[in-house]
Amino acid sequence: MSDNQYQEILIVLIFCTILFLVLAAIILLFLYLYQRRRFAQQQQLTELQQQFKEQSLKAQLEIQEQTFHAISQEIHDNVGQVLSLAKVQINIMNESERMDKAMLEDVRDNVGKAMTDLRDLARSLSSERIRSCSIHETLLQEADRINKTGVIRAEVTVEGEVREIGAQKKLILFRIIQESIQNCIKHAEAETVFIFIHYQADGVYVSIRDNGKGFDPAVALQNGSGLGLGNIRTRVHLTGGTYAINSVLQEGTHITLTIPYE
Repeated sequence: MSDNQYQEILIVLIFCTILFLVLAAIILLFLYLYQRRRFAQQQQLTELQQQFKEQSLKAQLEIQEQTFHAISQEIHDNVGQVLSLAKVQINIMNESERMDKAMLEDVRDNVGKAMTDLRDLARSLSSERIRSCSIHETLLQEADRINKTGVIRAEVTVEGEVREIGAQKKLILFRIIQESIQNCIKHAEAETVFIFIHYQADGVYVSIRDNGKGFDPAVALQNGSGLGLGNIRTRVHLTGGTYAINSVLQEGTHITLTIPYE
């Protein structure tokens, strides 16, 4: 073998070695970046799951707080008045020389009504009520409670074949709707809020529309007064859903939500 041939073979070997090292480095770099990206995605997924759990717990506590407020008002405005009337009727019968059967019937009816109202309120204390019922059943109960106050009229319409969504998602979705309704009551100066629920093939669609004074969502967020809108955005994102908020001054506000079942 001549010196030239030896040098050529040596050059080829060196080139192949360098090429192998470069390829090995590229493969190692690719594996490193892949593992890093996978770790980041896993960390992000873990954070989202943690945020979802935190939002679920927060929604549950907010629902309970809202329920306690409603119960306090209900007991004061309705149950307390009914029992006070029954007490007055009993005092009248006690001072009377003869038994008034008609008034006794009224007392029995009033006490029965108070017991029914208290039983309904007791059922509403637990968030298990929301987990055990479909979302539209829970909203029908909420609308009935709101309508009893006379502050605003709530109407619920349901379409589609009823399907269940996850318990945690249901809590968050109910809280989003409940908060939207409370905004109608507190800020919109609306007479009626219309809630439309459509069970679609891949998720539940919810529309919340009022006939109030409306507002500018962009200005509300910019001024920092749109905290409720930020909550809606965060919670819908964590459920994997989508939302839209449209509002026109003096014409009302329309919020739409689509939440996947799984």
